[in-house]
Amino acid sequence: MKKIYISRQLEVESVFHKTLTTNGLFVHGESLVSLRAVPFSDPPPADWAFFYSQNAVRFFVENVSPEALSKLKLAALGPGTAAALTALGHPPQFVGDGDPDHTAWQFMGAAKGQRVLFPRASDSRKSVQSLFEGQCTVLDLVVYENTLRTDFELPRFDVLTFTSPLNAQAYFAKKTWQGEHVVAIGNTTAQALADLGIMGVIVANAPSEEALAAAVLLAIG
Repeated sequence: MKKIYISRQLEVESVFHKTLTTNGLFVHGESLVSLRAVPFSDPPPADWAFFYSQNAVRFFVENVSPEALSKLKLAALGPGTAAALTALGHPPQFVGDGDPDHTAWQFMGAAKGQRVLFPRASDSRKSVQSLFEGQCTVLDLVVYENTLRTDFELPRFDVLTFTSPLNAQAYFAKKTWQGEHVVAIGNTTAQALADLGIMGVIVANAPSEEALAAAVLLAIG
């Protein structure tokens, strides 16, 4: 039985897990990054809060005052982030398709010239919000930080699936690439893998578990 790794904790109803186990594969999900809230006061006045990760949703919504949150319209990069907002009782007014360039173009139809707050991790590359420079007032807010884990023990897998640059960095800081198939959730993660010397990375065609599962099946033929 082929073994598949993905660098995130998987929910019970995970599409990624269901799709691959149905195809006779063993799946192990484990994040290699520890998260910690960064305290912040209420954010600066803004028209929108734009979220490009589910972690940013959690750390922002759980720590901002209800009054400040009520003054913001909410936007999500893709369906997964939108679902995280909705689960916390704050369905977004804008949902992109997960592709940063396309979503930025769509979002500017609603927010051009307005103030847009970007809650983020302390070490974010800010690649998403850079797409909005010159189109709106970009407001930056660090709400959590990532720390690379070193306390993990993982066996060898046939396919390695990475959902962020930091997870890739954590894995290959401890493990050596032995020619396994490697899948990346998007171009930013693929570039981080290339910087680590990992070649032939397959990039999912969307930042979703369904697309990641399809990329894994493609990798193993």
